[in-house]
Amino acid sequence: MFLSTKKFLLFSFLVLTLLGTLCNAQCSIKPADEKGCFKHGRWHRVNAVWKTNNCQRCECKPKEMICCSLVFRPINYDRKNCVAMFHKRSCSIRVVNKIDPAKRCEVFAGVG
Repeated sequence: MFLSTKKFLLFSFLVLTLLGTLCNAQCSIKPADEKGCFKHGRWHRVNAVWKTNNCQRCECKPKEMICCSLVFRPINYDRKNCVAMFHKRSCSIRVVNKIDPAKRCEVFAGVG
């Protein structure tokens, strides 16, 4: 009985993880044309993959352009004592203590 409970819990965790990833993906889809994809004043050929200045990974497909955020956004942390700081170079957000930014804060959930 213990083994089946363990398998059920493992399966449930896997399903919740996958659903959370699918639901939290911050992506946009736009149509492409025969020239390729147009993003931020530039044309990109079909099958091109690039990273934008605003931390997105874009891919130009034959009929569409898909751009998804590369940033994990913390949504559940101690907002009273901590602050989220965005680092553009690494496309990351670090949650640190407001009084002592050298101390990281625990993040319980995020989107991205």
